[in-house]
Amino acid sequence: MKRLAAALGIMLLIAVVALVLWQNLLGAMESRTPVRGAMVDAGGHRVRMIISGTDHPGPAVILECGIGGSTASSWGWEQRIVARFAPVVAYDRAGLGASDPGPMPRDGERLVTELHTALAHARIPPPYVFVGHSYGGLLARLFTERFPGEVAGAVLIEASHPHASTRTPGSIRRFEPLLPLAPWAARLGIMRLYFGLVDTDVRRLPEPERHEQRAFLSSSRQWTGIVRELEAWGPLTNPEAELTHGFGARPLAVLTAEHSAHHWQGWSALQQEAARLSSDSVSEIVAGASHGSAVTDSTSAAFVCAAIQDVVTAVRDARPLRDVVARRHATRSLHASS
Repeated sequence: MKRLAAALGIMLLIAVVALVLWQNLLGAMESRTPVRGAMVDAGGHRVRMIISGTDHPGPAVILECGIGGSTASSWGWEQRIVARFAPVVAYDRAGLGASDPGPMPRDGERLVTELHTALAHARIPPPYVFVGHSYGGLLARLFTERFPGEVAGAVLIEASHPHASTRTPGSIRRFEPLLPLAPWAARLGIMRLYFGLVDTDVRRLPEPERHEQRAFLSSSRQWTGIVRELEAWGPLTNPEAELTHGFGARPLAVLTAEHSAHHWQGWSALQQEAARLSSDSVSEIVAGASHGSAVTDSTSAAFVCAAIQDVVTAVRDARPLRDVVARRHATRSLHASS
């Protein structure tokens, strides 16, 4: 038994060493891959921005992802579609993806200030339609509060809420206690193995975003950035978002994933509260979608982009969002019947 235990220990050690070497080799190769987009000053450090659709008139659409994805790559499908009708920006927050690390703490107020600085340096003028997924929904509220004259409308996709951790016990935040272990798991190559073998929402992305996102999520640097945002979420970002005053009369689309609505207790109520943040809002269910696939799946992304286009149209034409959406549904019904 002692010899067997010793042999198993040696085999385990060899496996760990091989996994670490594999991680370091692939990580070094990925670090030499050219970065898509542009590196833009965000106030003493640079963030990676992918900008497209600039041949169209505004408002510009700003894509803000949640904590789990945290990079411009999460929006591969949406960026392609929105660029057909409006300027669109997706970016990596500081410390994530290809962006430089940023100063601490990584709370919401700091994040939206850095985004505002980067948009100015990238020469993307307001007005903006702010699209926030998950944690990005809190940042949409904070950006609007901080720069009210620059936000013309918003789309919230599976948006988090300042009290989500206590009011939705089955939500994505149940995994938070495990996240501080992720940087160490990434150093050992475990995260790369996980995203290589397990069917995740990342697999739903187009290329090159799929490969890029897998590389980011395999790195300890990415997970360290995620953990730093997570550390500020509860004590800083949630109270900051709670003090905001909503979106006023700006057009607001609130999209809820079907899976979350059915399986996360209290989640639908939080999304209904989000819809009440504007006097001109609509709420819709993204059929067949989960919290993550609402953004990464091509079919869900098409639904999301229709909502984004509705808000852009409402801003451009100065029309109530409800009228724009009603007209779209009526047109679809007419085409279906014919």
